[in-house]
Amino acid sequence: MKEGAINTIPFYSAEQCNMKIQLSDIMVSNKILSDAGTMFYKELISALSASEKVTVDMTGVNSIPSVFLNVSIGRLIDEMGIGALRNNVAFTMITKQQALRLKEYIEKYSAKMAVC
Repeated sequence: MKEGAINTIPFYSAEQCNMKIQLSDIMVSNKILSDAGTMFYKELISALSASEKVTVDMTGVNSIPSVFLNVSIGRLIDEMGIGALRNNVAFTMITKQQALRLKEYIEKYSAKMAVC
């Protein structure tokens, strides 16, 4: 496990997972962050549309830039609501820094959506 890593950030129990996404594979195969984010979004939407629970493995992911989050997590929240994310997606093998980054992003994005 990476230094400072926590095992999981569950919005739901990772044991309930139907689908696992290895995020580093997406990020390595798509050097343009917005393309990687779009691919991640499409995988999430595909799973959630089929009522699947998703576990996102963060092993090998060094950073989570805003441009990536905007076209993946932000778009998911726009289209399906924060509940879809909280009830159906869990992040595993995530560092404390990554967990804080995701939490902060989701909180700020949700607050922005509440104002709109």
